[in-house]
Parts: sequence; C-alpha cells; structure tokens
Amino acid sequence: GFTMIIDLAIDSDGAAYVLEHDIDGLLGPSTLGRVTRVRADGSRAVIASAGLTWPGGITIGADRALYVTTNSSRAAIGGVVRIPIP
Repeated sequence: GFTMIIDLAIDSDGAAYVLEHDIDGLLGPSTLGRVTRVRADGSRAVIASAGLTWPGGITIGADRALYVTTNSSRAAIGGVVRIPIP
C-alpha cells in the first residue's frame, strides 16, 4: 500500500513513521509525499501530506515532533517541516 518509501523513523512506543517521496510515483501528476504511522498491531494512519513536496528524510526530535526534509530532489530550495505527532 505504499509508493516510493524513502525513509522511516521509529518512536519509543514502537510505531513506525513511513515517509513516501511521491504518493503517485515519479511519473504521476503529484509531487506530494506522505507520512503514515504504522503501529505495532499493523494499524495505519496518514499523519501528513500537505506541504511535503518531494520529501527526503524523517526523524523524531527531542520534542517528540516529526521533522521532514522537503524539496530534497531539487538543489537550493530544500527545507524542513515540523509535524506534531498526534
């Protein structure tokens, strides 16, 4: 059910945060990525997609928020988006 997984982050509860580089593949019309939480029981929830243009990496900060790089496949326009974990 995932397209173009590019990175993962695992929290202290064992949930995995799966980062997809492009939700409809490189040839699709979208440039949006997505973060999906997968719990140990296999349940899934989309955490974020808005503002995630071609993301490249994900980590969990000391403040327990997700940090995702954006525009990772384009030079000189990258950034970082902070996403609170619900």
